[in-house]
Amino acid sequence: MRVKQVTIKDIAQRLGISHSTVSRALSRSAAYLVSEKTRMLVKQTADEMQYTPNLMAQGFVTGKTGTLGLLTYQISLETYGNQTEQILRAAEREHYQLLMGMAVNRTSRSSQDDQGMQIRQLISRGVDGLLINTRGDRGESDRIRDMVRNHIPVVTYHYPTEHISGVVLDLEADFYHATNHLIELGHRRIGYIGRNLDLESPVSSKGRGYCRAMGDNDLAHEIIPPLGSRGEGGYIQGLNLRDRFTALLCRDDYTAIGVCRGLRDGGFRIPEDVAVVGFGDIDVSAYLSPALTTMAVPYQEIAGTAMDLLLRKIGGEDTVEQVTLRSRLIVRESCGGNKD
Repeated sequence: MRVKQVTIKDIAQRLGISHSTVSRALSRSAAYLVSEKTRMLVKQTADEMQYTPNLMAQGFVTGKTGTLGLLTYQISLETYGNQTEQILRAAEREHYQLLMGMAVNRTSRSSQDDQGMQIRQLISRGVDGLLINTRGDRGESDRIRDMVRNHIPVVTYHYPTEHISGVVLDLEADFYHATNHLIELGHRRIGYIGRNLDLESPVSSKGRGYCRAMGDNDLAHEIIPPLGSRGEGGYIQGLNLRDRFTALLCRDDYTAIGVCRGLRDGGFRIPEDVAVVGFGDIDVSAYLSPALTTMAVPYQEIAGTAMDLLLRKIGGEDTVEQVTLRSRLIVRESCGGNKD
Protein backbone atom coordinates (compact mmCIF):
# COMPACT_ATOMS: atom_id res chain seq x y z
CA MET A 1 0.00 0.00 0.00
CA ARG A 2 1.27 3.44 -0.91
CA VAL A 3 2.25 5.55 2.09
CA LYS A 4 0.87 9.11 2.23
CA GLN A 5 3.54 11.73 1.66
CA VAL A 6 4.34 13.84 4.72
CA THR A 7 3.46 17.54 4.31
CA ILE A 8 4.44 20.75 6.05
CA LYS A 9 1.05 20.72 7.78
CA ASP A 10 1.81 17.27 9.25
CA ILE A 11 5.06 18.59 10.74
CA ALA A 12 3.28 21.68 12.08
CA GLN A 13 0.57 19.56 13.69
CA ARG A 14 3.12 17.35 15.47
CA LEU A 15 5.03 20.36 16.81
CA GLY A 16 1.99 22.49 17.58
CA ILE A 17 3.16 25.44 15.53
CA SER A 18 1.84 27.13 12.39
CA HIS A 19 2.59 25.62 9.01
CA SER A 20 3.96 29.00 7.87
CA THR A 21 6.61 28.76 10.60
CA VAL A 22 7.55 25.28 9.39
CA SER A 23 7.70 26.55 5.81
CA ARG A 24 10.05 29.38 6.77
CA ALA A 25 12.26 27.06 8.85
CA LEU A 26 12.72 24.73 5.86
CA SER A 27 13.29 27.51 3.35
CA ARG A 28 16.82 28.55 2.40
CA SER A 29 15.69 32.13 1.77
CA ALA A 30 13.37 32.63 4.77
CA ALA A 31 15.01 30.54 7.52
CA TYR A 32 16.45 33.70 9.12
CA LEU A 33 12.90 34.69 10.13
CA VAL A 34 12.72 31.75 12.55
CA SER A 35 14.78 31.29 15.73
CA GLU A 36 17.65 28.83 15.53
CA LYS A 37 16.03 26.62 18.21
CA THR A 38 12.78 26.37 16.24
CA ARG A 39 14.64 25.88 12.97
CA MET A 40 16.66 22.96 14.34
CA LEU A 41 13.54 21.39 15.88
CA VAL A 42 11.64 21.63 12.62
CA LYS A 43 14.50 20.11 10.61
CA GLN A 44 14.93 17.27 13.11
CA THR A 45 11.19 16.51 13.01
CA ALA A 46 11.15 16.68 9.22
CA ASP A 47 13.98 14.12 9.09
CA GLU A 48 12.22 11.83 11.58
CA MET A 49 9.00 11.97 9.55
CA GLN A 50 10.95 11.47 6.27
CA TYR A 51 9.60 14.68 4.84
CA THR A 52 10.38 15.37 1.17
CA PRO A 53 9.41 18.74 -0.32
CA ASN A 54 6.88 18.69 -3.15
CA LEU A 55 8.91 20.58 -5.74
CA MET A 56 6.02 20.98 -8.16
CA ALA A 57 3.80 22.49 -5.48
CA GLN A 58 6.69 24.69 -4.41
CA GLY A 59 7.02 25.84 -8.00
CA PHE A 60 3.38 26.92 -8.15
CA VAL A 61 3.91 29.16 -5.10
CA THR A 62 7.40 30.56 -5.74
CA GLY A 63 7.80 30.14 -9.50
CA LYS A 64 10.94 28.09 -8.80
CA THR A 65 11.30 24.36 -8.11
CA GLY A 66 14.95 24.32 -7.08
CA THR A 67 15.69 21.79 -9.83
CA LEU A 68 17.76 21.95 -13.00
CA GLY A 69 17.64 19.70 -16.03
CA LEU A 70 20.73 18.05 -17.50
CA LEU A 71 20.58 16.48 -20.95
CA THR A 72 23.48 14.36 -22.16
CA TYR A 73 23.99 11.54 -24.64
CA GLN A 74 26.67 9.46 -22.95
CA ILE A 75 27.58 8.50 -19.38
CA SER A 76 29.22 5.08 -19.73
CA LEU A 77 32.66 6.37 -20.75
CA GLU A 78 34.79 7.80 -17.95
CA THR A 79 35.25 11.16 -19.66
CA TYR A 80 31.50 11.80 -19.90
CA GLY A 81 30.95 10.42 -16.40
CA ASN A 82 33.55 12.83 -15.01
CA GLN A 83 31.81 15.78 -16.64
CA THR A 84 28.39 14.72 -15.38
CA GLU A 85 29.75 14.29 -11.85
CA GLN A 86 31.24 17.79 -11.86
CA ILE A 87 27.91 19.27 -12.99
CA LEU A 88 26.14 17.40 -10.18
CA ARG A 89 28.64 18.83 -7.70
CA ALA A 90 28.23 22.36 -9.11
CA ALA A 91 24.44 22.08 -8.79
CA GLU A 92 24.76 20.80 -5.22
CA ARG A 93 26.98 23.74 -4.25
CA GLU A 94 24.21 26.06 -5.44
CA HIS A 95 21.56 24.01 -3.55
CA TYR A 96 19.91 22.73 -6.72
CA GLN A 97 18.73 19.21 -7.44
CA LEU A 98 19.35 17.78 -10.88
CA LEU A 99 17.02 15.84 -13.17
CA MET A 100 18.85 14.07 -15.98
CA GLY A 101 17.76 12.94 -19.41
CA MET A 102 19.84 11.03 -21.93
CA ALA A 103 19.51 10.64 -25.69
CA VAL A 104 20.33 7.03 -26.59
CA ASN A 105 22.69 7.75 -29.47
CA ARG A 106 24.67 10.59 -30.94
CA THR A 107 24.32 10.71 -34.70
CA SER A 108 21.21 8.88 -35.91
CA ARG A 109 18.05 10.69 -36.98
CA SER A 110 16.11 8.92 -34.23
CA SER A 111 18.55 10.21 -31.62
CA GLN A 112 18.04 13.78 -32.84
CA ASP A 113 14.31 13.30 -32.37
CA ASP A 114 15.05 11.78 -28.97
CA GLN A 115 17.06 14.85 -27.97
CA GLY A 116 14.03 17.02 -28.70
CA MET A 117 11.74 14.68 -26.78
CA GLN A 118 14.09 14.70 -23.77
CA ILE A 119 14.16 18.51 -23.78
CA ARG A 120 10.36 18.63 -23.77
CA GLN A 121 10.16 16.11 -20.93
CA LEU A 122 12.63 18.02 -18.75
CA ILE A 123 10.74 21.26 -19.36
CA SER A 124 7.48 19.51 -18.40
CA ARG A 125 9.03 18.55 -15.04
CA GLY A 126 9.17 22.22 -14.12
CA VAL A 127 12.96 22.63 -14.04
CA ASP A 128 14.20 26.17 -13.48
CA GLY A 129 16.87 25.89 -16.17
CA LEU A 130 18.43 23.41 -18.58
CA LEU A 131 22.04 22.34 -19.23
CA ILE A 132 22.65 20.50 -22.51
CA ASN A 133 25.72 18.49 -23.48
CA THR A 134 25.83 19.31 -27.18
CA ARG A 135 26.62 16.61 -29.74
CA GLY A 136 27.81 18.85 -32.57
CA ASP A 137 25.46 17.63 -35.31
CA ARG A 138 24.15 19.99 -37.96
CA GLY A 139 20.95 21.74 -36.98
CA GLU A 140 21.43 21.15 -33.26
CA SER A 141 21.25 24.85 -32.36
CA ASP A 142 17.96 25.30 -34.25
CA ARG A 143 16.58 22.11 -32.71
CA ILE A 144 17.35 23.26 -29.17
CA ARG A 145 15.85 26.72 -29.76
CA ASP A 146 12.72 25.20 -31.32
CA MET A 147 12.22 22.91 -28.33
CA VAL A 148 12.93 25.49 -25.63
CA ARG A 149 11.12 28.44 -27.24
CA ASN A 150 12.15 30.74 -24.38
CA HIS A 151 10.19 28.65 -21.86
CA ILE A 152 13.22 28.31 -19.59
CA PRO A 153 16.85 29.45 -19.52
CA VAL A 154 19.24 27.09 -21.32
CA VAL A 155 23.03 26.79 -21.42
CA THR A 156 25.02 24.33 -23.53
CA TYR A 157 28.48 22.89 -23.10
CA HIS A 158 31.15 21.16 -25.19
CA TYR A 159 30.38 22.00 -28.85
CA PRO A 160 29.40 25.57 -29.84
CA THR A 161 25.79 26.61 -30.45
CA GLU A 162 24.35 29.61 -32.24
CA HIS A 163 22.37 32.26 -30.32
CA ILE A 164 22.55 30.16 -27.13
CA SER A 165 24.85 30.78 -24.18
CA GLY A 166 27.37 28.02 -23.62
CA VAL A 167 30.79 26.76 -22.67
CA VAL A 168 32.91 25.63 -25.62
CA LEU A 169 35.91 23.34 -25.42
CA ASP A 170 38.37 24.54 -28.08
CA LEU A 171 39.32 21.11 -29.40
CA GLU A 172 40.84 22.53 -32.56
CA ALA A 173 43.31 24.59 -30.55
CA ASP A 174 43.99 21.64 -28.22
CA PHE A 175 44.92 19.30 -31.06
CA TYR A 176 46.88 22.02 -32.85
CA HIS A 177 48.99 22.42 -29.70
CA ALA A 178 49.47 18.66 -29.25
CA THR A 179 50.52 18.25 -32.90
CA ASN A 180 52.96 21.12 -32.57
CA HIS A 181 54.44 19.47 -29.49
CA LEU A 182 55.21 16.36 -31.53
CA ILE A 183 56.68 18.48 -34.33
CA GLU A 184 58.90 20.29 -31.82
CA LEU A 185 60.17 16.89 -30.68
CA GLY A 186 61.36 16.34 -34.24
CA HIS A 187 58.53 14.22 -35.68
CA ARG A 188 57.60 14.73 -39.31
CA ARG A 189 55.48 11.66 -40.10
CA ILE A 190 52.55 12.21 -37.76
CA GLY A 191 49.19 10.54 -38.28
CA TYR A 192 45.83 11.31 -36.66
CA ILE A 193 43.43 8.48 -35.76
CA GLY A 194 39.93 9.89 -35.64
CA ARG A 195 36.91 11.13 -37.52
CA ASN A 196 37.27 11.98 -41.21
CA LEU A 197 37.68 15.71 -41.77
CA ASP A 198 34.53 17.77 -42.33
CA LEU A 199 35.32 21.48 -42.50
CA GLU A 200 31.77 22.46 -41.51
CA SER A 201 31.17 20.01 -38.65
CA PRO A 202 32.09 20.85 -35.04
CA VAL A 203 32.82 17.17 -34.33
CA SER A 204 35.75 17.37 -36.77
CA SER A 205 37.47 20.09 -34.73
CA LYS A 206 40.15 17.70 -33.41
CA GLY A 207 41.14 16.71 -36.94
CA ARG A 208 41.09 20.33 -38.10
CA GLY A 209 43.54 21.28 -35.37
CA TYR A 210 45.88 18.47 -36.38
CA CYS A 211 45.66 19.33 -40.09
CA ARG A 212 46.23 23.03 -39.47
CA ALA A 213 49.35 22.38 -37.39
CA MET A 214 50.75 20.04 -40.04
CA GLY A 215 50.00 22.56 -42.81
CA ASP A 216 51.55 25.45 -40.88
CA ASN A 217 54.76 23.41 -40.72
CA ASP A 218 54.64 22.33 -44.40
CA LEU A 219 54.04 18.70 -43.44
CA ALA A 220 51.66 16.24 -45.10
CA HIS A 221 48.69 15.24 -42.97
CA GLU A 222 46.89 11.91 -42.96
CA ILE A 223 43.69 11.08 -41.10
CA ILE A 224 43.22 7.40 -40.30
CA PRO A 225 39.66 6.35 -39.40
CA PRO A 226 39.42 3.90 -36.47
CA LEU A 227 38.48 0.37 -37.58
CA GLY A 228 35.97 -0.41 -34.86
CA SER A 229 34.96 0.92 -31.46
CA ARG A 230 37.41 2.98 -29.43
CA GLY A 231 39.90 0.57 -27.88
CA GLU A 232 39.34 -2.14 -30.45
CA GLY A 233 39.60 0.30 -33.36
CA GLY A 234 42.85 1.68 -32.01
CA TYR A 235 44.27 -1.82 -31.53
CA ILE A 236 43.52 -2.81 -35.12
CA GLN A 237 45.13 0.35 -36.47
CA GLY A 238 48.16 -0.13 -34.23
CA LEU A 239 48.67 -3.57 -35.77
CA ASN A 240 48.07 -2.30 -39.31
CA LEU A 241 50.08 0.93 -39.23
CA ARG A 242 53.20 -0.53 -37.66
CA ASP A 243 55.99 2.08 -38.05
CA ARG A 244 54.44 3.90 -41.00
CA PHE A 245 54.38 7.00 -38.76
CA THR A 246 56.84 8.08 -36.08
CA ALA A 247 53.97 9.56 -34.03
CA LEU A 248 50.23 8.98 -33.74
CA LEU A 249 47.76 11.49 -32.33
CA CYS A 250 44.54 9.77 -31.20
CA ARG A 251 41.00 11.11 -30.84
CA ASP A 252 40.79 9.87 -27.23
CA ASP A 253 42.66 7.89 -24.59
CA TYR A 254 40.68 4.71 -25.28
CA THR A 255 41.84 4.70 -28.90
CA ALA A 256 45.40 5.56 -27.82
CA ILE A 257 45.50 2.65 -25.35
CA GLY A 258 44.37 0.29 -28.12
CA VAL A 259 47.00 1.71 -30.47
CA CYS A 260 49.73 1.14 -27.88
CA ARG A 261 48.71 -2.49 -27.42
CA GLY A 262 48.51 -3.05 -31.20
CA LEU A 263 51.96 -1.56 -31.74
CA ARG A 264 53.47 -3.65 -28.96
CA ASP A 265 51.85 -6.83 -30.28
CA GLY A 266 53.34 -5.94 -33.68
CA GLY A 267 56.82 -5.77 -32.18
CA PHE A 268 57.18 -1.98 -31.96
CA ARG A 269 58.31 0.03 -28.95
CA ILE A 270 56.63 3.10 -27.48
CA PRO A 271 58.05 5.71 -27.55
CA GLU A 272 61.32 4.51 -29.16
CA ASP A 273 59.68 3.49 -32.46
CA VAL A 274 56.33 5.31 -32.41
CA ALA A 275 55.12 8.12 -30.13
CA VAL A 276 51.46 8.07 -29.04
CA VAL A 277 49.28 10.89 -27.69
CA GLY A 278 45.70 10.56 -26.44
CA PHE A 279 42.94 12.86 -25.23
CA GLY A 280 40.87 12.88 -22.04
CA ASP A 281 43.36 11.97 -19.28
CA ILE A 282 41.31 9.02 -18.03
CA ASP A 283 42.47 7.67 -14.70
CA VAL A 284 44.41 4.68 -16.05
CA SER A 285 46.42 6.77 -18.54
CA ALA A 286 48.98 7.80 -15.91
CA TYR A 287 49.57 4.19 -14.86
CA LEU A 288 50.21 2.58 -18.24
CA SER A 289 53.70 1.52 -19.20
CA PRO A 290 54.76 3.78 -20.75
CA ALA A 291 52.52 6.41 -19.15
CA LEU A 292 50.30 8.02 -21.78
CA THR A 293 50.82 11.60 -22.92
CA THR A 294 47.34 13.08 -23.15
CA MET A 295 45.18 16.19 -22.81
CA ALA A 296 43.26 16.84 -19.59
CA VAL A 297 39.75 18.25 -20.03
CA PRO A 298 38.86 20.99 -17.48
CA TYR A 299 35.72 19.20 -16.26
CA GLN A 300 35.35 21.25 -13.08
CA GLU A 301 35.85 24.57 -14.86
CA ILE A 302 33.34 23.61 -17.56
CA ALA A 303 30.75 22.69 -14.92
CA GLY A 304 31.33 25.79 -12.83
CA THR A 305 31.24 28.14 -15.82
CA ALA A 306 28.10 26.54 -17.25
CA MET A 307 26.39 26.72 -13.84
CA ASP A 308 27.34 30.39 -13.46
CA LEU A 309 25.93 31.20 -16.91
CA LEU A 310 22.70 29.34 -16.16
CA LEU A 311 22.16 30.93 -12.73
CA ARG A 312 22.67 34.37 -14.24
CA LYS A 313 20.02 33.56 -16.85
CA ILE A 314 17.65 32.25 -14.18
CA GLY A 315 18.25 35.55 -12.39
CA GLY A 316 17.04 37.48 -15.43
CA GLU A 317 20.16 38.13 -17.52
CA ASP A 318 19.23 38.00 -21.20
CA THR A 319 22.55 38.29 -23.05
CA VAL A 320 24.06 35.42 -25.06
CA GLU A 321 27.59 34.52 -23.98
CA GLN A 322 29.98 31.83 -25.22
CA VAL A 323 32.93 31.02 -22.95
CA THR A 324 35.84 29.14 -24.55
CA LEU A 325 38.07 26.85 -22.47
CA ARG A 326 41.16 24.80 -23.30
CA SER A 327 42.43 21.36 -22.34
CA ARG A 328 45.89 20.99 -20.80
CA LEU A 329 48.60 18.91 -22.48
CA ILE A 330 50.10 16.45 -19.98
CA VAL A 331 53.47 15.26 -21.22
CA ARG A 332 54.31 11.74 -20.07
CA GLU A 333 56.47 8.92 -21.36
CA SER A 334 54.64 7.90 -24.54
CA CYS A 335 55.49 10.98 -26.65
CA GLY A 336 59.23 10.45 -27.23
CA GLY A 337 60.00 8.12 -30.14
CA ASN A 338 62.09 7.74 -33.23
CA LYS A 339 62.20 11.11 -35.03
CA ASP A 340 63.92 9.99 -38.26
